[in-house]
Amino acid sequence: MSLSPDASALPGPPDVPTVRARLVEYLCEAAELEHSLCLQYLYAAFSLRANPPEDGLDDVQIETIREWKGQLLRLSREEMLHLGLVLNLLAAVGGAPYLQRPNFPQPERYYPLGVVSSLTPFSRATVDRFLAYEMPTVLLSEVNGAYGPDGRQMTVGMLYERIRELCLSVPEKELFIGPSHRQIDTAAVIDPDHVFDDDVLVGYGVEPFPVDSHASAMRAIDLIIEQGEGATEDAEDSHYGRLLRIRAQYDREERAAKASGRVFEPARPMLENPAVRAVPDAVGTGLITEPLTREAAELFNSGYGLMVLMLLRLYGRAGESRAELRTLQSVVFFPLMTMFVRPLGELLTELPAGAGDPARTAGPPFEFGRGIQLIPERSIAQRVFLERLRDLARRAQRVADLAGATAAPARIVRRLEFLAENVQRLAGQYAVDTGEPGTPHSPASPLPEGAPRGT
Repeated sequence: MSLSPDASALPGPPDVPTVRARLVEYLCEAAELEHSLCLQYLYAAFSLRANPPEDGLDDVQIETIREWKGQLLRLSREEMLHLGLVLNLLAAVGGAPYLQRPNFPQPERYYPLGVVSSLTPFSRATVDRFLAYEMPTVLLSEVNGAYGPDGRQMTVGMLYERIRELCLSVPEKELFIGPSHRQIDTAAVIDPDHVFDDDVLVGYGVEPFPVDSHASAMRAIDLIIEQGEGATEDAEDSHYGRLLRIRAQYDREERAAKASGRVFEPARPMLENPAVRAVPDAVGTGLITEPLTREAAELFNSGYGLMVLMLLRLYGRAGESRAELRTLQSVVFFPLMTMFVRPLGELLTELPAGAGDPARTAGPPFEFGRGIQLIPERSIAQRVFLERLRDLARRAQRVADLAGATAAPARIVRRLEFLAENVQRLAGQYAVDTGEPGTPHSPASPLPEGAPRGT
């Protein structure tokens, strides 16, 4: 597909500086889109009421809702893969790691006109919006689409087609100038010692591969397009195809409930675009005012921000030893994602938003600060990460204590206490693994054989 005017469509030899600059710009925009989509799928998944089951749902509905949650979490993991591939592409062509994004809600250029990036609980309208995000380019003529700077209607697929054309317009030896050590692949993250077979590594959701040639760049772009919108409108396992099935199932459940005189409510009545502080130019946010919930939401934002900060270091690393790299990977990819962001995000969907909106629960804000920037010095980055992990542990315990003092439900208190214990262990293990002065069993004096590591 030709999307001229563009540097790749000009006659004669390529203007390499112009192509590289434009390619980096498009890849940064793609990174924002993938990051944003990942969080929106997570928010909708966290909102579903099936785990634990709640009043008003029968066993069949619960199983259906659990399937929807699993599908949304899978979509989110695949967006993480897409983001990882974009960051590898950026590194390959000489760009820097980029994980910035606007706070929610934000209009998007590459979606049909009027569609915004927004954190909303699961609903028919939310699924429709996701379908608009993942719409195959071949269906674009059926909607009033957004327009790019050249007056053409735009989709996410078209953005990646522009990236493809730019990549192919420059010879490999001139395009791929970035150092290979700043790229991530599945084996490096999951299995650095090459213990497992390749098929064991599939399914973690963090599966980027190195990009160092036109062929590997095209493989990355094809995977993103086909896994997202699908190469054709009937690609059943694409994001678009899976979302169509979820919508059809939702309609079926809603009709069945209505026929039996019931109301089908698969999601909690959460805030849209929750926030812990009012921003003068923010439109469409829901302010969290309940004290315990506000503290928990601030804690969530800090943990999410630290995870992004560590990801920036992982993709922008320089000088880490193999052991230091494994330590960084072991914190950011699993404990912070699976033992902090997800459980606290889900818990926030059960906590009250505040007196100003008593019928609603809150939700994870995913608020983004200006201070989330690459820390280039290895020793300083390690110090900052340890400081923030210890601060997270202290604040997590404070939130658990506050929950106990305010007579929150016992299961909420237990979950918060367990979260605080996990973060405390994580901070302690990071201190051990990075050789913090005064910490027993530093890397120069390893843990005894068989001793547990990490969380």
